[in-house]
This record gives sequence, structure tokens and C-alpha cells, in this order.
Amino acid sequence: MTPRLTPAGYSQTKLKLAALEKRLADVEKRTDLSPRHATEVRRSYACMIRQYRREIKLYEATLSACS
Repeated sequence: MTPRLTPAGYSQTKLKLAALEKRLADVEKRTDLSPRHATEVRRSYACMIRQYRREIKLYEATLSACS
């Protein structure tokens, strides 16, 4: 289980998510990677993106529940 985000952690996670999504888009454009390496990178990035989105969603749900 991941610890709950603080407001600062929420902001950092949103920035990390945006950066990772950009890096993933950049990887998609590359032609110099072997197919296997590109697949592994995409899988790894997708896993991290899911985790970041999950943490963001949980934080936002916690905020809306407190309102």
C-alpha cells in the first residue's frame, strides 16, 4: 500500500505524471530502440503512469469526501 499524498506530494506526482507521459510519447517516436527494449520501456512507463494516476485519484477522492 502506498502512503497517502500530501498536498506537496500531490503536486509533485502530477508533475512526475506529466513528465513520464511526455517521455513515453518521445519513446513512441524513436526508431533506434530494439523492439524488445521499446516494449519493456513502454510496459515500465505504463506501470508507473497507472501508479501515479491511482495515487492522484485517491488523493482527489479523499479531498472530495472531506468537502
